[in-house]
This record gives sequence, structure tokens and C-alpha cells, in this order.
Amino acid sequence: MMDVSQMSEEEQLQAAMRLSLEVSGPASETAKLRPSQPKPRSFAGKDPQDVLPALLPATAKKKRGEPRAEAGEAQLEEAEVADLLQLLFGDSPEASDVERWLNIGFNWSQRAGTEWGLWQKRGGPCGVFAPVQAFIVKQLLFSSEGDVPDTRRKEQPLGSAGADDEDTRAAVLAHALACVLFHSTPSSSYIICQVRPSAEGDGPEAQAVQAAAPAVVAAGDGASALTVVARRTPRVAEARQLLEEGADSWLAGSLGVVSFLFSVLISRTASTVREDMDDPSTPLIGRFGHCSQELVNLMLIGEATSNVFDGTRWLGDDPSTGFRLRGVDSEHVGVPQVGFLSEMEPMRYLKVGMLYKNPDFPLWVLGSPTHYTMIFSTRREDAQLSEEAQLEHQIKQVFVDNSIDEGGLAMSTSLSKMLEALGIEGKHLEAQQDMVREEVILWEDFRRWVSRQFNVTSGADGAASNKIQLFLYDGQDPPGPSLKSVRVELSDIDPALASGGSEGDAFVATLHTRWPNAAVLVENR
Repeated sequence: MMDVSQMSEEEQLQAAMRLSLEVSGPASETAKLRPSQPKPRSFAGKDPQDVLPALLPATAKKKRGEPRAEAGEAQLEEAEVADLLQLLFGDSPEASDVERWLNIGFNWSQRAGTEWGLWQKRGGPCGVFAPVQAFIVKQLLFSSEGDVPDTRRKEQPLGSAGADDEDTRAAVLAHALACVLFHSTPSSSYIICQVRPSAEGDGPEAQAVQAAAPAVVAAGDGASALTVVARRTPRVAEARQLLEEGADSWLAGSLGVVSFLFSVLISRTASTVREDMDDPSTPLIGRFGHCSQELVNLMLIGEATSNVFDGTRWLGDDPSTGFRLRGVDSEHVGVPQVGFLSEMEPMRYLKVGMLYKNPDFPLWVLGSPTHYTMIFSTRREDAQLSEEAQLEHQIKQVFVDNSIDEGGLAMSTSLSKMLEALGIEGKHLEAQQDMVREEVILWEDFRRWVSRQFNVTSGADGAASNKIQLFLYDGQDPPGPSLKSVRVELSDIDPALASGGSEGDAFVATLHTRWPNAAVLVENR
């Protein structure tokens, strides 16, 4: 108990100020709820000199072709090749699923207006293509000073300007691949792999061996059908150089995508990749050649974690299970450069965390049960929500987590738990009187009441403008590489009335997980 009579005038003033801060409920409570800013990503195991430098135009265009045979090049042992194939495909894959991956490389779209888009000629590897495409777009749009793309790029973000663009595509692809490799490799030791058929050439015998390779891999004897030549380098800049030299040859060939995957897996090490996963027996490539979430996360954040929520959780929120579920941990990965949205979230199969929803750049891989595409904006400021909007999203998430329907209704018995999750203390009686009607709490009543406690403006969208221009790119053929315009207009009306798409539109519902109160208009370009 303070004895004011024994204090000087200055001490009394300081004590009064401290007491005012302690009892001013909304201010202190807001501080509790306010989201912490993730620290920039760091790599304690890397050499400080090992950084990915800015891309210079066509640095290796005169040297492209097969990798140079220099010191440090070696052939992987059959046991190591077999282990990597098992990590990719599991124990009993279908030969047709393996074939999808042994017959595709990194090639560019031939369709006008999408020349900077990757051309996916077979189904399956979209979970690799979409993240790599995102890093390509990042380089195209946000590599200049101030991260402001030129007017032409804003209007035709994936269109080619002619011969000059074509001459730099290999360098940009190599830079995008090097970004993935750099984030996934914990130390300054990068291994660039080139996967080749064990029998090369155009002769009948070689062609027979190559044609049988998918079945041989599916049968568990892939090491006899494939040869892997590896080159180790201590600098990611040198790894990028090697990738650029092979961009027009072996990376574009039928084993180009698998070669890059081998490079990522062996650089991170197969054991570390398995440690990333909730279930280390899960193959990175599943039925119909579809990428697992672990593989997509490995491409996006450099860790093959199994979930898309923020941080780490215990199974069933119960530490006694001893089973930890790993998502996107800001302590490890900072703020992801590329985000992720999922069609599974509107169906309530999962919840994408704020880190993936608010990446460093306005680039998002869009996942569905069968395919991955990407959406992006040409304005850097469209990536992040304002602090007020993040707070409103957190309020909504707490309510949805405790609701008994689709997020519109919660029982009064959950009130204490919801207030505790939001850091609101000592106001249970007031909240009960203001919100509870016949033992239930409506979302609109909850939103208005909680927003008042934190001085959050209802319907905050957090954008500089209430209109956002997005682009949706899908490189799969058929139906062929396509770029669509997606106009998002933010508002404070009910999301159910703001869809702008057909009833049950999965794409629009997915965008609403990031921009809840938005009208969406999709147009072909």
C-alpha cells in the first residue's frame, strides 16, 4: 500500500501515472492482444559471407549447358539414391505417378502474355511449380529499388518484352531455385544434383531402360535405373551459377524437376527433412503424383513441416499425448516471403495461420485438394494487413474456434474461455450482460463488444485502398497456361453477400479467408 503523504510532489505524479496505466483496461488489454512482429529470418549455421546476392542480368548466359566437370563432382551411392527416392515416393507408389515426375522439366509458357510463366506439361508437380513461380514473380516485380514495378510490368506482369527478356529467363529461374535452396539448407553446404537415366542415348537399349524407369522406381529398385551426379559448393551464389548453366539443358529436360528436388533434399539432408514432419514415414509425393503439404512447405519456407497454422501445437492441445504438430514457426522462418491459402480452410479441414496469410511479399500459393496455383499483386503494400485488421482477424478466429456452427453462434458457457484467449480480464459480468441472449452469443454482438474493448474499427481491411488487383496464374496444360485478373473490393458487409462469384465458389471462399468482406470478380486476360 502506497503512503502518499510521505511522497514528494514529483513522486506522487509518477505514481499516479503508473496507476493510470494499470487500470486503463482497453490499453493494457490491447497490448496483450496485439500481434508480435516475427523477427527477420537468420541462419546461424551459415557462413556470414554466404548470402544470395542481387541478380545481375544474364551473368552466365555464355556458359550455359552441361555442368562443368570440376573438382567436387561425385556420383551418389545407390543406397543414398534409394533413400531419396523412398522419401519422395514412399514404399509402394504407382508407376504412373512416378512417371509424372520422371518426365517433366522447367519450361516456359508459349502462350502470349504468360511468357514468364512456367509451363506444367503434366499433372502432379504443381506443388513445386507454384512456389518456384512465386519466387520468379518476386524477382520480376520486387527486385528494383523501392520494390515498385514499372508500368508495363504492372499491366502485363508475366508478359515478355522480347529478346532481352528471353535472354534473362535462365538467370531468373536459377535465382528463384536458389532462393528455395538457400532457405532449405541450414548450413553453407549446397549440393546441386543432376539425375540421369542409367543408360543414356538414343539407341533401342537405352530407350528401353528409360521407358522402364518409372516401373523400376515404383518397384523399389530405382537406384539401378537412375544415376545422380552431385556437385558441392559452400556458397549459394555458386549454386545459383550452376543452376543457371543448366537452365536451358538438364533442368529443362525430362528429369529437371526431380534433379532440383534431389538438390534440395540432399542439401537439407534426408534425415532433417524427416525430422521436420509430424510423421516421418509420409512420402513427399502422394497418389496421382500430388505434392504433400510437407513438400509445399519445404519449397515455401525451407522446412518440410506438416501443417499451415502458426507455430507448434500438441495433438488435441494436450501435451500429455507427447505428439507435437509442427506448422510455420516464426522463430525458425521469420516472415515467409511467399504465403499460402487453402481451399480446405473454408471447409474447416484446417486453419491457415497469419504468417502464411500475411507474407513479406503479395504472393500466395493457392492449394486445393488436387492442384496448386498462385495469386499475386503488383503492389507490395497488399501483402500485409494493418495491425487493426490483424486484431479483428484474431477476434474472429477465437470466436470460430469456440462456435457451434459456421462461426455465427457460440454458447454462453464458452464466454470465459473466449475472453481469456483475448486477454480480457475482469469483464465477464459486463460481457455476459451485453452479449448473452438465451444462453447463446451471436458473432455480430461478440465482434462489436470485443472491438470496443480494443478500439478496433469494425470491418477494417488494412489496405491502402479498398480495391486490390490480383492475378491468378495456372501453368498446367491442359487446359494450358492461363493468367486471370482477380479484382477484390473490400467492404464491411456480410461476406456471404459479398462473394461476387457463383454459389459455392471454392476460389472465392478461399480468398475470403484472407479478405473476409470482399466482393470478387474474376476475368480472363
